[in-house]
Amino acid sequence: MKHRARYIWTNIKLVCTIVPIVLLIIAIYFVLVRNEIIILSKAKLSLESQNYAEDISTWTKSVLQEMTIYKTMAQQLGFDKEATYKMLETSAGTHDAYPYGLYMGDEKGNYYDSSGWVPDDDFVVTERDWYKEGLKHDTFTFGEPYVDAMTGSTCVSVTARLEDDSTIRVLAADVYLDYAAQLVEEVTANEIECALFVTKDSRLIVADSNAAMTGKILSTENDSLLYQNISCLLDTETTGLFEVPGDGNGHYFVNVSTIENTGWYFVTCMNRAVVMQNLKRIEIPMLMVAVAAALLLFAVTSKFSREMSIIRKKAKRDPLTNLWNRNGFEEHIRLSLEENPGQGLLLIIDMDNFKLVNDQLGHPVGDKVLQDFSKLLESFFNRNKDVVSRLGGDEFAVFIGRNITAAEADAMLTKFMSIVHKNLEEKYPAQNLSASIGAAFVSRSASYSFLYQNADKALYEAKRGGKNRFQFH
Repeated sequence: MKHRARYIWTNIKLVCTIVPIVLLIIAIYFVLVRNEIIILSKAKLSLESQNYAEDISTWTKSVLQEMTIYKTMAQQLGFDKEATYKMLETSAGTHDAYPYGLYMGDEKGNYYDSSGWVPDDDFVVTERDWYKEGLKHDTFTFGEPYVDAMTGSTCVSVTARLEDDSTIRVLAADVYLDYAAQLVEEVTANEIECALFVTKDSRLIVADSNAAMTGKILSTENDSLLYQNISCLLDTETTGLFEVPGDGNGHYFVNVSTIENTGWYFVTCMNRAVVMQNLKRIEIPMLMVAVAAALLLFAVTSKFSREMSIIRKKAKRDPLTNLWNRNGFEEHIRLSLEENPGQGLLLIIDMDNFKLVNDQLGHPVGDKVLQDFSKLLESFFNRNKDVVSRLGGDEFAVFIGRNITAAEADAMLTKFMSIVHKNLEEKYPAQNLSASIGAAFVSRSASYSFLYQNADKALYEAKRGGKNRFQFH
């Protein structure tokens, strides 16, 4: 009997010793998982916000570039020629961003609209906001967004003053911000609860994942506590990641970014409670079994690590061609130069006469040409240590990260130029497309900057020598 009591007492002491230790381990695991989820969620919010901010920046840049082409052509043709207005008419119904095309007014009150719209008699060109705004700059610039009374959509006038000695003119277009609305819907498809584009000055909400807020003014007087706190953040004119109270007892992670080419902020919000929702579902299993807690930590960390890896990789890819962008390409080369000093060949490739494609066939065809050329590069330079990149526009680059002799490089590029000529001549014979290549071999002490400068100089020599050729430095 005494032996049995001693046995029971020993087990009780053992349980009293082990259980607190196990519970402490579980509690530590729980805290670590909680902190890890918060850290990774913040990083995910920042990276996704940056990615979508870059998307809208790229979109605004493309709009400005397209309109600049019209402006340049109009100035070259002159405003006393019918051909100029025929050319401007092509802007109507062609571009999704500004479907009604370009319009123009001058200081004498004359008004031209490529869509054919005729204003009422009381329409005074020089008193319109877009005209006044356009007088301030010679290059196309985004103005202050507003809500179109006819369509109910948010749009913005993009304006520029035209160079003309005889008359002061302003060329403009109403750019609709449907793309911004599309992006806020995409970014809120998962954990991110709220996203909005808002102007810096007037605080007009250009696009919002809550459609009811689009077109309203963001201020401390909004009904939502979250929007009030966002307004206070924007008052400080600082960007980055913050944590603010929301409606009820909720707290939000808020990321604020600025959009290049515009006077806008991009704001994304993630509810802390949503972030922790998955963790709450497994609190009981974690309290019961330490092993389950360890497995959960591994699973959650792996999940978020994979998402982080995908986001990071996407941030280093060119969205049109899926090739490495400039940052991703540079990172690969620097790593290769560290691992294999004195080994490799850098090629900078520029498509000749590409502007004719955009001018004659339009930007969608131009994008298709860039994608076709990218596939051609990937197909030809397909060895293990070959890295292919689109640096921007019609400029590409290839790094061959292995030992290669001058004779081998010459033969390789000769073959590549032949393939490029045949491919482009078959698909786009009227545009006389070709490629010019500048090549630079890696020296043992070469840095990325030095290597790039040498290849760029070689490309310049190839261009100066008549294009459609390659040149070694």
